[in-house]
Amino acid sequence: MEMSKIIQKVQTDGYCVIENFLGERDLKLMQELTRNYTLEKGNNLGKYAIGYKSLIIKLIKLEFRKIYYTFLLKKFANKFDFRDTSNKILQCNTELVNIDTYFNNVSSEPVLDWHCDLSNKSSIKVKKIINPEMVSIKFFFYLTNVYTNNGCLSYIPGSHIIVKELGRLVFSREIDYEYYWSLKALTALIKRSDIRKKLEKKLNNEVIEKFLINSDKILIEKKNNIFDLPSKKGGLVIFDEYGVHRGSKIEREPRKVIRFFYRKKGINEKFRYN
Repeated sequence: MEMSKIIQKVQTDGYCVIENFLGERDLKLMQELTRNYTLEKGNNLGKYAIGYKSLIIKLIKLEFRKIYYTFLLKKFANKFDFRDTSNKILQCNTELVNIDTYFNNVSSEPVLDWHCDLSNKSSIKVKKIINPEMVSIKFFFYLTNVYTNNGCLSYIPGSHIIVKELGRLVFSREIDYEYYWSLKALTALIKRSDIRKKLEKKLNNEVIEKFLINSDKILIEKKNNIFDLPSKKGGLVIFDEYGVHRGSKIEREPRKVIRFFYRKKGINEKFRYN
């Protein structure tokens, strides 16, 4: 796929799937660099040393192998111009902020159900509102085969546009913050007449209607799999993290991934405190 089409698809739909992105040599490299990490999502041991602080911590702990692995992963990202791609998607100067890997075992429950990353529980606990400009573009590699009901990512197309605009309204104090992490809570908020009127001032009504139709397909019609993004190992999904997404349940074989995060560089105000 041409790079211009990839960038346009991520900007429009919020994601783009590229099958067989990793050749045999690169796939073996990624499998080797993650071989000793069978950690659940959120475990800090699955993170590589990106910034100076994390690098110093790895040095103190004498984790020289992980430092070397970080060097190889950065070299890989540079070879494929991930930073340039994220620059063009977000139309600003970006920087690599995180590389991590995680593993999910077979389970009857979703890896993570439908949600949006802009709203989270920490906002309630510490009254800290995230600046929507802190959105990350994720380069998400599957190191195992994934498909419907076996760990594939699912993504509601175009949902990143609505979620980011909602985040802007909250951050600028045009509306009060309410917890809308789940698809159910987010949909209920957007359907409220006062919120919808504010969104319509910034967004095309067609974008809002399309999201609500897609949301109802999941919440009311229970069509959970219609937005699945299956892929063979070595596949890449580039996506805007603010879109509504989920990790499906894993019924047959474990799932392993590695992710690269790029974010706008030099954000002056990362949070707003209430």
